[in-house]
Amino acid sequence: MKKYLIIFTLSFFIFSIPGKGQDIHFSKFFSAPLILNPANTTNYHGNWNVISNFRNQETDNGNSYITSTFAFDFPVYIKNERAGIGLIWINDKSSNNTLSVNKIYVSTAYFIKISKKSYLHMGLQAGYVMKKIDFSNITFPDQFDMSIGYFNPDIPSSEIIQNSNLSYLDLNWGLIWSYKTPSFTVEIGTSMFHYNMPVESFANSDNRLKPRYVYHVFIEKLLFNNLFIKPKMLYVYQNKASEFLIGFDTGLLFPKSKITKNFYVGTFFRGGLKRNPDAFIVKSGFNYRNFDIAVSYDIGIPGYQFYSYTKNAFELSLSFKRPETNIKNKTIPCSVF
Repeated sequence: MKKYLIIFTLSFFIFSIPGKGQDIHFSKFFSAPLILNPANTTNYHGNWNVISNFRNQETDNGNSYITSTFAFDFPVYIKNERAGIGLIWINDKSSNNTLSVNKIYVSTAYFIKISKKSYLHMGLQAGYVMKKIDFSNITFPDQFDMSIGYFNPDIPSSEIIQNSNLSYLDLNWGLIWSYKTPSFTVEIGTSMFHYNMPVESFANSDNRLKPRYVYHVFIEKLLFNNLFIKPKMLYVYQNKASEFLIGFDTGLLFPKSKITKNFYVGTFFRGGLKRNPDAFIVKSGFNYRNFDIAVSYDIGIPGYQFYSYTKNAFELSLSFKRPETNIKNKTIPCSVF
């Protein structure tokens, strides 16, 4: 039964590839696992996990883009097979709150053991999206004031504004193959967001949101007793727009410490397959008493057309993972004489 289920899920992915798709994103994409891929739901060792992410991005013209997320998930077991359930909330404010977005998703995942060291993760998400636009912060072409050479919001506009709010159901799915040993881990994943292509329009038109495809690769290698390296790659494609991130983290493990388990730094480049890199990303993080804290900063590369939209981006992520407390070895107490 597992064999046929694996074949079906892989076939579903292959035949769903044709399509196009730009959504919110994080430079520290592995710090937002449930947004990266639904199959990441409870992809960890522990009783439950809470993750929060914050991104503040400013442009040359003073506009700001702020994204905040909160996620909670926990594992369940179905006939000794691991599964997971999670909840995700996303808030995004664009161009000084002209456009505000709220999303809430229920995320589920199921893990199939392929061999002693490898698993297939399958994930699904269903959510509700609400968007609101503030037209008081927007000017239209017929509000251009020739006398001052700028747009004047006090000039009446002939544009017909039909809706300032919209909402829709959103469906996502994802697959991850993983192989893990004590000193080596590799994950290859793919996910598809907006699978149902919901209608998204403030003007009552049939404008459907194009699917967004995400592909990622993650490798973790323990080089010595306490030194590790984590190469990572991400490729996103949506409606002819693409994004490509590649880089690595490296750090130290402190297995005997009761306070700090690890410390790491990382560097990444972001660009596209058909364009030059537009940002250089630096990051750092550490673990403190089951809390993981990480920060990153996007440094725009001068001379490229995407420069003003990618520089000055700051990210902060905070997570807490409840350690595993399930009893794995059962013992029968007896009297000692």
